[in-house]
Order: sequence, then C-alpha cells, then structure tokens
Amino acid sequence: MVAASGQTVYRVRVAILGLLAAAHGVAAAQPIPDSQVATGTRDIRRAWLGTPVDRYGHAALGSRTHAATLHVVVAGPSGDQELSLRLDEDRVFEDRLVRLQDLDADGRDEIIVVEARADHGAALVVFNVAGPATAARLQERARSAYVGTMRWLNPVGAADFDGDGRLELASVTTPHIGGILTLYRYDPPRLVPLAREADVSNHRLGAVEQRLSAVVSAPGAAPWVLVPDQSRRNLRMLGWHGDGGWRPVAQSVALPAAVERIEAHPGGACVTLEDGRWLAVSHARTVDRLRGPSGNRGCPKAASGAPAR
Repeated sequence: MVAASGQTVYRVRVAILGLLAAAHGVAAAQPIPDSQVATGTRDIRRAWLGTPVDRYGHAALGSRTHAATLHVVVAGPSGDQELSLRLDEDRVFEDRLVRLQDLDADGRDEIIVVEARADHGAALVVFNVAGPATAARLQERARSAYVGTMRWLNPVGAADFDGDGRLELASVTTPHIGGILTLYRYDPPRLVPLAREADVSNHRLGAVEQRLSAVVSAPGAAPWVLVPDQSRRNLRMLGWHGDGGWRPVAQSVALPAAVERIEAHPGGACVTLEDGRWLAVSHARTVDRLRGPSGNRGCPKAASGAPAR
C-alpha cells in the first residue's frame, strides 16, 4: 500500500515536473518583453530573442532583463523547424531586435545581434544556420571586439559602403557617451573595424526604441548613414570616402526637437521627433518640411524638399 502510494506520488511529481518543464520551454521560446520578431525572405522565416534573465545589471534599454537565447524558424525536411542557441551564463543578448542580412551573398541570411558579457560589455555578433536541413544548427560566424565594461553599442545596418561588392556593417559604439559610428568588414571569425566617426547617437538611454539611425540607399548610388549627433537635435549624413573614413555627404540639419525614431524606406528615411512631428529625407539629400504632430503616419517614402547644403 505504501509502495503503491509512493509510486503514485512519484508519478504525480513526474507529471508535474514534466508540465513545468514544458511550460518553461514554451516561455523560453517566446519573444522577451518589448522585443520584435524579424521576418526573412531567404532561409530564415522568423527570428527572435527569448528566455528573459536578469543576470546582467546594465539597463541601457530600460531594464536589467535581457535574453539568454536566440531562436529562428527555418524550412525543414518535414515543415518548419525551430532552432535555438543558448548563451553561456556570463553572457546575454543586450538587444530587442534581430537583424537578418545576407552578408556573404550565398543566398542565406546571417543574424546580427548585440551580445554582452559581464566583464567586457557589448559586442556585435553574427550567427548563421549551418549544416544540412536534417541537422541544422545555429552557429557563431563573426564578432567585433567588446566595447568595455558596462558599455553598449547599437547597430545601424548593412550595405556595400566602400563599393567592393561586399556588405559592411555600421554600428554606433557607446551612443550615450561620445557615440562613435563604426564601420566593420565581415571577415569571419572577426568583424574588422574600418572607419570611425565621433559625435553621433542612435539611442536615448533607458528607451526600448533602438531605431534612431538608418542606412539610406538607392539603386546605382552609394549608400550613406542618417544618424543624429550626440544631442539628437541635428541630423548627420555620413558616407564612405576612398581615403578610408566617414565623410559628410551633406551639411547637418538642425531640428526643433530631439529625434525619437528613424525608419528607412526605399530611397530615403522617415524621421520622427520627440514632439510628434516628422520629416522625410531622401537619398538625394533632400529634406522635407516638418509635418505633424501625428507620429510617422503618412510619412512619404522619399522626400521632395529643398536639398540639404
């Protein structure tokens, strides 16, 4: 009787533990709060950050909660397949966005995220899906140097800035304290810095919104970066020049309020200010007049205003 009772209790406990483990797995696979799911058009259908943890005490994004896992959905031999990668205990993803970009022109996306380590700060890291469809896995491909203890970086985007036929990655190092626009060459296993430009910022300390800069591109023309200065009250337009550095492609544009968000559109970008007004900037460096306040609803995909000089 006791044995039977004990066996029953054991089975109940096993069942409960199984349910808890399943629930934990479901929770881990969900996007962390205030994050976004990226959708792809190549081998990766969706990608996101999961498993909230509070083991890294830096709150650049407004919270000490960060992600411990990276998740992607790819097409498998018998339907969609979810892959995941868990970081070591001393690391987190200090990010709310997952960026998908085919950096090596092989027809498959790389995954670009911000990783942080307790004693080193943040680094820009690139992952991809490796192996055959029947044994696919996530693996690290390249990373930048860490930027320093309790320091952070915020990616801008990828484009062929130097015209060599390969994509480079742009990112802002320490956007809250003397932000530096850094251009990296994707050269696995490293992201190699090519150029730096000071006095920029693409994030407000403590805010969840990370989209305060954009790569502005147009067919047949060189891309450039639209990014606020350190005060976020002036727009800078910076492109690559042959001498190996960033150079202005137009004079900066003074704004009546700080930048809240910048979103890239075909041929330009939309800039939303903290007071709700917005303006559009085109690849031809034309800046539309201020509109709003109404968020970025109705923002044209390219501007038609007077050229910035």
